[in-house]
Amino acid sequence: MVAKIVEDFYVRKKTKFMRSFDERLTVVNKELCKKFDDKKSEELISQMKAEFEKFLPEISYIGGQKNPFTLVLVKCMSDLAIFRTLEKIGFSFKEIGEFHYNYVIAAHKLRKEVLEKAGRDPSQYPFDPAYIDYQKKLAEEIQKKVYPDDWVRDFVEGDGASFEWGWDVQECGVQKAFKKLGDEKYLSLICLGDYYEAEGLGFGFSRTQAIGYGAPICTHRFVKNYKTPPAWPPYELEEFDTKYFQEK
Repeated sequence: MVAKIVEDFYVRKKTKFMRSFDERLTVVNKELCKKFDDKKSEELISQMKAEFEKFLPEISYIGGQKNPFTLVLVKCMSDLAIFRTLEKIGFSFKEIGEFHYNYVIAAHKLRKEVLEKAGRDPSQYPFDPAYIDYQKKLAEEIQKKVYPDDWVRDFVEGDGASFEWGWDVQECGVQKAFKKLGDEKYLSLICLGDYYEAEGLGFGFSRTQAIGYGAPICTHRFVKNYKTPPAWPPYELEEFDTKYFQEK
């Protein structure tokens, strides 16, 4: 299959993506206000928006709206805009990581409330049979490798005991994007976001290897009746490698 590249996809969808970023910046701003006055926080929010807007034309096309990982890629690029802004004002790598944890957890708690109000149990969504079936089909589609900057991953059947299902990710779209921009050092922080989602929504997640920590694959596993271990700070995680986590 020949890839059809829509060069201006992200520019044409700019209003939508900026609106989504604004929603994310609501929780980011609350964290900023714990450290700065309102004027400084507002100034930093404006800088984050400008940084993200600058990124949009540079994001690789991986199928647009037909690929759900497009939204994942855009969200991670918005995180990079936040990281860069904080780095410019003197935040250390570890301080950026802690700030990231705080606003991502806050966002997932809001998401949890929305799901619960809709009568859904957020701790069970990864184990819904329809969702698992969808992930199987998506993994098959990805194996066609239509877009070179997309993810490549295998669906892993669970054994019904140690885990329900999982992914083995051989190639990561975020890693490719960050590497192109010279910001691959931040990939390890993005990887931790998988744990934050599980912590925030209350489902079981485990991983022994992560590309962001120098491994050849990411071994995502979704586990029923399991309490996801705290991932911040990440020192006790099996995947952790201090070489990919700057202390200063």
